[in-house]
Amino acid sequence: MHPETNTGPDKAADTRRPNFLVIMTDQQRWDHLGCYGNQVVKTPHIDSIAADGMRFDAFHVSTPICQPNRACLMTGQISTVNGCRQNGIPLGLNSVTYAEVLRNAGWRTGLIGKAHFQNVTAIPAPARVPRGAGKMPVPMRAEAMQRDGAAYGHEVRTSWARDPAQEVPLPYYGFEHLRLCIGHGDEIEGHYTNWLRERHPDPSSLRGPGNALDAPSGDLPQSWRSALPEDLHPTRYIADEACAFLDDPAADPFLLVLSFPDPHHPFTAPPPWADLYDPASVDLPDSFHRPLSRRDDLPPAALRPYAMGDADPHSHWPFHLDEAQMRRIIALNYGAISFIDHEVGRVLAHLRARGLEDDTVVIFMSDHGDYMGDHGTVLKMGLHYQSVVRVPFLWRDTAERRQQGCSARQASAIDFAPTLLQRAGLRIPLGMQGEDVFADDGPGAPILIEDPGIAVFADADARTAVTSLVHQGWRLSLLEDAPTWGELYDLHADPTESRNLWDDPSAAGKKLFLLEAMARRQIALRNMDLCPTGRA
Repeated sequence: MHPETNTGPDKAADTRRPNFLVIMTDQQRWDHLGCYGNQVVKTPHIDSIAADGMRFDAFHVSTPICQPNRACLMTGQISTVNGCRQNGIPLGLNSVTYAEVLRNAGWRTGLIGKAHFQNVTAIPAPARVPRGAGKMPVPMRAEAMQRDGAAYGHEVRTSWARDPAQEVPLPYYGFEHLRLCIGHGDEIEGHYTNWLRERHPDPSSLRGPGNALDAPSGDLPQSWRSALPEDLHPTRYIADEACAFLDDPAADPFLLVLSFPDPHHPFTAPPPWADLYDPASVDLPDSFHRPLSRRDDLPPAALRPYAMGDADPHSHWPFHLDEAQMRRIIALNYGAISFIDHEVGRVLAHLRARGLEDDTVVIFMSDHGDYMGDHGTVLKMGLHYQSVVRVPFLWRDTAERRQQGCSARQASAIDFAPTLLQRAGLRIPLGMQGEDVFADDGPGAPILIEDPGIAVFADADARTAVTSLVHQGWRLSLLEDAPTWGELYDLHADPTESRNLWDDPSAAGKKLFLLEAMARRQIALRNMDLCPTGRA
């Protein structure tokens, strides 16, 4: 953990405090961008950030699920330290976030779009039911701070549908300007709800599968061409609100986070974006024709999430598709990405028109990936294939400090907050665990990925946690309920992660090295509990 001192190069010579524009998508594969080599999807505006800045080729999540990885990005801490271990556990209101640190130092802070710092449903966290006759269920987590109550209910989607005029106490996790989009697909609520109602007399007639332009077919779950036009879509709303924020004449530097709910499932791009790509023209991942459902080397515990998804493809579990289905979903997904790219272009143009471009650091990332055809599957959760745990990360600095190129430095979500704060010329708070990715030319620390295993949502006692280490071009993963089995992949020689070397004698030395590296990384990232609030 960091002492409250600066690391890396001396930035005292920078007299101008930079603005920060952070653009985030939800559940986007790292290679679903032109700048990462995709020859089909059109993302010229996002690609321009890479062309004028740095593209990181080994940036990973700290946990491959929405809510906990966003908490890691905000706090610079792994999920077992910040406490947000899975969807359904809010980020503690006493957490120190990079937005709070910037705001306290004089930055004007804004978040527009998806936050997901708190629970988006009113479903209570699952209670453990002890095994054995005569034992009473435990009604809540055995923690002193339960993270529930009214203060943790600001992102429940249905409450915004009922009362779109409700107020959120500000600052919200350090953001003093807030415009929320809660949900996915074309059924978004939040501050967006009022904006939409002001522009259409009956928004409910435009949204959801029942109003789709083409009735959702039974053979393609969670997919439809939305009747919600692009000028009323959340993607357009976020860009409009961003431009309005940039029009504020306030003299202070700003932090503005644009967080798009797409291209997360359900896949519901509106025309013309839904029709932009011909399914026949999209490429399937090289591993598509080696589906998990046909592999005989996976233990039942590893297959459980996929079996649950195949049984109910309308849930959040990953599921298998045939080739024609997968091509249709990828085409819809590409359409949503190109729509986002178009709106990003509008915001970048507005930044330029306001004379702010040269003084603004622009960052692009995603909170986690999507299988999108890897091993015949779609969505996320389960095994830690690169399509899920590796994410895009682009950094275009201000004009006076701009660097172009690609970085192979391995980094993860916990490195984002320290990097941002160091670029601002601020100290990294005691308790943040990540590193400034620009501090030196080293390879970066081993990447530890924590995952409680999505099966905990169906069974609070499920023992399906997955822990992975990505280091030196290898991935090693351990599954809690499979003590004699693991995964070991040489990512350079086997980029499709199709040949598990766990039991291969030729890889025994590498396996032992990575097991030790995982143990040492877990020790280094343990909760030191130096100060309960994260402050010195």
